[in-house]
Amino acid sequence: MQEIVLEFIETLRNKKYASNSISSHKQDLRKFFKWLNIEEDNSNNEELLEILTKLSQSDIEEYIISLDKNYKPRTLSRHISSLKIFLNYLEIRGIIKASPAHRLRFPEIIPEAPEILSTEEVISLLEAPPLDHYLGLRDRAMIELLYSSGLKVKELLKLNLEDIFLDLEFVKIKSKRERMVPITSKAIEILRMYIEEGRSQRLLNPADPCLFPSRNGTRMSRIGFWAMIKKHAHRAGITSPINPRILRHSFAVHLLQNGTDLSDIMNLFGYVSLDATLQYAHINRPDFFDIYHKLHPRGQKNIEEK
Repeated sequence: MQEIVLEFIETLRNKKYASNSISSHKQDLRKFFKWLNIEEDNSNNEELLEILTKLSQSDIEEYIISLDKNYKPRTLSRHISSLKIFLNYLEIRGIIKASPAHRLRFPEIIPEAPEILSTEEVISLLEAPPLDHYLGLRDRAMIELLYSSGLKVKELLKLNLEDIFLDLEFVKIKSKRERMVPITSKAIEILRMYIEEGRSQRLLNPADPCLFPSRNGTRMSRIGFWAMIKKHAHRAGITSPINPRILRHSFAVHLLQNGTDLSDIMNLFGYVSLDATLQYAHINRPDFFDIYHKLHPRGQKNIEEK
């Protein structure tokens, strides 16, 4: 690979880009160079730089049009991002005068409706772990809390005993934005049982603050939790696709279907803006149309009353 590209990749590493992101940018650039008729095994740095200095905005737009025929908006956005980052790097280095990708616009991405479980399926999953054994009690407490409060798996697994405030009915989540999330009464009931009867039986060290230890007494891994979810889904006879993310989506959609606002979901999830909740925008409150017609100046009920 050309020297300038290797230097660019090293810059991304120094900026702490994720390895998956770096790999994606590298593959996107290879595709772009192929479109420029620069073969992958050609390591001639001067030839590449000469071509790049002559690139125009119309060249970049033509390339994006060629991609648009075969890629969905999300993938197309990633290619545009790769080009912008790389060409901006060349501009900063003084290799090109100005990036021809400055005016490129990202395509509109319409979030797909998330997969969810029905309320009946969630109840079956919640009731699958047996409560006559400490592991079943732990599993039930974990799934109840995950669905009760819409936590991410990594948030759930990082919880310590001190983060649970059962009397005040909330859990403290320590993430980029620390937040307090309410807990349902059923989750509180199961958590009390688990903390009093099951938690201490698995801890290697009684002073360990870990709320949900694994079989070996240490903090549970994501893989371990995923295996546990699948086991209980099978026990409950659930044939729908299921993973911890789907359970989180189910939490959000079920709340929206019962009248919760998107802004409330934003706060529960710890999102910074409503944009992050757009995947749930298709979910209407049961009274959505009634409220719409009642409050809109041109609504049907307003017109009838006049």
